[in-house]
Amino acid sequence: MAMKRVASTTIQALSSSNSLVLTRRLHASPGSKKIVGVFYKANEYASMNPNFVGCAEGALGIRDWLESKGHQYIVTDDKDGPNCELEKHIPDMHVLIPTPFHPAYLTADRIKRAKNLQLVVTAGIGSDHVDLKAAAAAGLTVAEVTGSNTQSVAEDQLMRILILVRNFLPGYHQVVNGEWNVAAIAHRLLTGNGMLLLLLIEPMILKGRLLGPIKMDSGLESETGAKFEEDLDAMLPKCDIVVTNLPLTEKTKGMFDKERIAKLKKGVLIVNNSRGALMDTQAVVDACTSGHIAGYSGDVWYPQPAPKDHPWRYMPNQAMTPHVSGTTIDAQLRYAAGVKDMLERSLSLILSLYLAPPRRSITYKGMAETKSAMRKPVFTKVDQLRPGTSGHNLTVKVVSANMVLQKGRPDGPQVRQMRIAECLIGDETGTILFTARNDQVDLMKPDSTVILRNAKIDMFKGSMRLAVDKWGRVEVTEPASFTVNEENNLSLVEYELVNVVEE
Repeated sequence: MAMKRVASTTIQALSSSNSLVLTRRLHASPGSKKIVGVFYKANEYASMNPNFVGCAEGALGIRDWLESKGHQYIVTDDKDGPNCELEKHIPDMHVLIPTPFHPAYLTADRIKRAKNLQLVVTAGIGSDHVDLKAAAAAGLTVAEVTGSNTQSVAEDQLMRILILVRNFLPGYHQVVNGEWNVAAIAHRLLTGNGMLLLLLIEPMILKGRLLGPIKMDSGLESETGAKFEEDLDAMLPKCDIVVTNLPLTEKTKGMFDKERIAKLKKGVLIVNNSRGALMDTQAVVDACTSGHIAGYSGDVWYPQPAPKDHPWRYMPNQAMTPHVSGTTIDAQLRYAAGVKDMLERSLSLILSLYLAPPRRSITYKGMAETKSAMRKPVFTKVDQLRPGTSGHNLTVKVVSANMVLQKGRPDGPQVRQMRIAECLIGDETGTILFTARNDQVDLMKPDSTVILRNAKIDMFKGSMRLAVDKWGRVEVTEPASFTVNEENNLSLVEYELVNVVEE
């Protein structure tokens, strides 16, 4: 049995100008395509806001554009069951646009029957509604508009933390029920002073603690007040509030089960805006009922939409809502723009990128006869960079440079400065973030042109960053004549690797 590593999810786009597909080759071809969108139905609310594009009626605001290009655009909210509207289009659709707020579950069976399917673009963030292993094995490109609703979700989480900390819900229910009992609210009316907030994000970063396989740079750790923590279970009994921001994977599914919840401090508050399946449904109900969890809030359920008899609807100490945090009007406009950009690139055959494996060896004809000859360096364009590659030579302009770390460090009898700057560099094909260290910082001045020799690609939270270590060199050179294409930022592309087992 052979293991093949395949990139299966990729897109990160903050606006229509920043989205880019960089997974498996999209088998695009000219001619009309059948595109199916699955969104929640707005009914009478659809006409109340012209920017309400995330609903089925709004259809991401791309219907006229797609149809003017000769494509067929089918939009529905009917996604479940063998006789649903989505099932009718699975055999001949070329593109599927689902959304996490009303997920159309693309199972291995559906992928097998979708013979023409080439591209899946999530209108929002998260692709756990897609069987990624089956998608990778089928050669599909699975994309999402990562970053499109990050601020919206963060604001919602802060609101939910305050609702739980300030014991808002009992007071609200008193007003609705015609009651007035201050003591019933004030006995657990808390402030944030001295509370330890556990913020679980990939790669498990805590506010106050940093958890996970990647240790934050010491300077950034000091700046944020975070502390590296190896053991999640050892941290749980100390935490007053737990906020989850984790993707749903095989490793995280059901991670908060009965045993793990029992390790939490009695009276803990939990906010989960990630995915409902991170939690053991009944274990959460039991802990809320016993008071072990003093408050549970979030907007994610499993499945979605949540059935009327879902136990979280009726458990005590909950402040649940439908899945709404990431579908604010501004977020809708961002992920609609990202989807349109990806479609425009793929359907017009602009997309022709392929994720190559890391370079291992290159054989040249005639190498034996010219072994001692010096080869001229081969220069690469920014849009040709790929994860896991190295040995790049580039001529780029510096767009901006921001110092992210500057501190002294002892080095023998003298104290040297440790400096790290995050620089946006690029050429006429695109831009990428370059991590400049120490003496390199002095060379990376905005508007200057530099040559990077033997540069390599590092990955930071799934995104590409360019760097030059001791085996390479940064040189200032004559000003280049090209204009930097700032609309194609490769560092806004996020990768996820999926292992596919082939018999």
